[in-house]
Amino acid sequence: MFRSKGASVFGPLETQIMDVVWAAREPVSVSDVHAALRKKKHNLAYSTVKAVLTNLSSKGYLRKRSEGRSNSFAAAESKEEFKQRVVKEVLDSLLRDYRDPLLVHLIDDLAVDKESLARLEVLLAKKRAELSA
Repeated sequence: MFRSKGASVFGPLETQIMDVVWAAREPVSVSDVHAALRKKKHNLAYSTVKAVLTNLSSKGYLRKRSEGRSNSFAAAESKEEFKQRVVKEVLDSLLRDYRDPLLVHLIDDLAVDKESLARLEVLLAKKRAELSA
C-alpha cells in the first residue's frame, strides 16, 4: 500500500500497522499487532506499537475502544474505502489547483497510440453530447 517513492499517506511503520489492522477484520489489541509484526520479523518495542496505534487513532484512521486497562483498535474504514477516499481527495485537489497540468499529464499517459487516442476522443465526444443535451 503506497510503498512507492512518491507521496504517501502513512509512514512505513504506520503502513505496516494499518495492514495488520485491515487484515484482522476485527478489533485488535496492541499485543495482537505487536505479535503480528514480530511474526513478520519486525523487532519493535511494544510501546512503539502502542504509540503508533494511538497516533493513528488520533488522526482518525483507527477507532480506539477502552476495555479496562487495555485498548482495542479497529480501522475507521476498509482498506478499499480508504484508497478510494485518498484518490478522490488527491484528484479533487489537483483538479482544483493544477487542472491544466493534470489534464496534459493524463492525456500524455492515456493517449499512447492511435487506438487509445481514438477511445479518448470517443469519450470526449460522448461527454460533449451529454453537456449539450
